[in-house]
Amino acid sequence: MFKFIKYDIIINKMAENLLLNSIKFVIRDLLGDIIYFPIWWYTRGAKKVSLFCWHETKQATKRLSIGILFSHLLKPMYGQRDIAGRIISFFFRILQFVWHLLFLFLWLVIMLVVLVVWFGLPVFTIWQIIILI
Repeated sequence: MFKFIKYDIIINKMAENLLLNSIKFVIRDLLGDIIYFPIWWYTRGAKKVSLFCWHETKQATKRLSIGILFSHLLKPMYGQRDIAGRIISFFFRILQFVWHLLFLFLWLVIMLVVLVVWFGLPVFTIWQIIILI
């Protein structure tokens, strides 16, 4: 009536399949990641870093209030409408505007260095590995 199945054979086959499947998964996963890494680095990763640098530059412009400084360049400070107050305000705002532009330029250079490092890092790493081998 009932057929007795040899459980030892089934368990051994399951263990072999599990081991074989685990090895296949690890090899595929590792090789897939190694092959996909440069593609990701120069596509999605580069897009993320570029957007990060762009947003940081926009935020630096807002933090330094470049637009507001430019729009108030010819307005007198502290409501002093006489000629001396206007002259002093104009030159002080010019000095402040140039100072903020200098900081913005420095921040822009830092963001460009981040981009250059992002694009050059894999090439530099591979070059160093080749030299050491």
